[in-house]
Amino acid sequence: MYHLLGKNVRIHLYNHDGIVVGTVTGRVADVAEAVEVAPGMKKDLALVVDIDTGDPEQPYTNSAGTEGESWFAIQDLEVIDVETPRLFSN
Repeated sequence: MYHLLGKNVRIHLYNHDGIVVGTVTGRVADVAEAVEVAPGMKKDLALVVDIDTGDPEQPYTNSAGTEGESWFAIQDLEVIDVETPRLFSN
């Protein structure tokens, strides 16, 4: 997981029903392994900062009201620093 530190990533955002609602980009600043996100459910997480929505009029705000940063499941990240084909696109 630590190989993600400092990487630019695309985050795939989902609603509560699991439907993709869009993407944002940012940079991984920290990682945490096996964080309990619900009773009996653990996920590896990445703290993403400098989040860009693509619209300067609508900055990304997390559930705590903080702009430009949030924790995301690593499974929802796509590294965009390297010249490799995308695994999927919306």
